[in-house]
Amino acid sequence: MHSGSTYIVTAAIVAIVATTAALPALTNRQVSAVEETVVSGWLARHPTMRRATIADCKCADDVALVRHGSGAWPPITDYDPYAATGDFNGDGADDLAIVAIAKDQVVKPFALVVFNGPFGGGDVVPAFVASGLDLTYQGLFFGSPRPKPYRLLIGRFESEANMALIPQGKTYRLRSR
Repeated sequence: MHSGSTYIVTAAIVAIVATTAALPALTNRQVSAVEETVVSGWLARHPTMRRATIADCKCADDVALVRHGSGAWPPITDYDPYAATGDFNGDGADDLAIVAIAKDQVVKPFALVVFNGPFGGGDVVPAFVASGLDLTYQGLFFGSPRPKPYRLLIGRFESEANMALIPQGKTYRLRSR
C-alpha cells in the first residue's frame, strides 16, 4: 500500500518529465563533449581555420543581453553567438552549427559549418559549409520563442536576421530574408 505522499511525488516527477519533454529546443546550449570532438576533428583537418569567438563578433554587450534574457526571450546563460545546436533538418536528431574563421583571410573570413546529428565515432563530414561570409556583429539563433518551423537564423542582434538555413535533403541552403 502506498501513502498519499508517494502519489504526490510520483505525480510531481511525471509533471516535471512531461514539462521538460514539451520544452522547445533552444539554441546555443553548451556544446557537448561529443560535439566538441566533431568540431575539433574538423578543425584539425582544416588547419587554416579556427573557431570564431566573441571577440570576432565584436558583440560582447549583445551576448550579455542574451545571457540575461529579456521579455519573451528566456536567458541562455551559456549563449555563444557562433555555436548552435538543435534539430535543424527535422529528423529528430540534434545538429550542430559553428562559425569558423579562415586565418589567412582579412575580408569576409567567416564560414558557417553545419554537422548533421546524431554523432557517432570517427570523422564527421559537414552537411553544409558556406564560406566568404562577414558575420561580424551577428550571431546564430534557433528555437523558441520564434514561430515553428524553427530555422537556424543568422543575423544581427535584435533584428529579424538576414539569413536562414533551410534544409534541402541531407544538406542545406542559405536563404536571404
